[in-house]
Amino acid sequence: MTNKLRKTAIFLFGLILLASCKPSDRYAGDWYALSDTGEHAMLHFSKEKILTITDESGNEETFEINQNVAGIMNSTRYYRVEVDGANHYVIFENKDDENNAHFVKQTNYADDFEDMAGEIIYTMNREDYPSEFGL
Repeated sequence: MTNKLRKTAIFLFGLILLASCKPSDRYAGDWYALSDTGEHAMLHFSKEKILTITDESGNEETFEINQNVAGIMNSTRYYRVEVDGANHYVIFENKDDENNAHFVKQTNYADDFEDMAGEIIYTMNREDYPSEFGL
């Protein structure tokens, strides 16, 4: 009986681990984005673990992504996403506001969000291009 319970626990842990690698529903989909240089872009986080960035000229870049951390600290919701071997975060400053977020590239080697340092690459909104960067 103990062996069967152990196998079941390992199986369930594996399912949870596989499910956590997919992009969260909270940030999956299309985003209107504004860069620090004032350029508009469209970001699309697909459930198939692909990030597509389309600039104002229509040029597209695609990246494989892997979500490896999710959490809430105070009122901030965050998701760590590996893009091209580098850690990035999708950050919702207000955990209850799913229409506004930042896409941040981590610039240090911290393992947890609390100690993370980074630079905002895009300020994002679900409905229209943000009017100001970094809000």
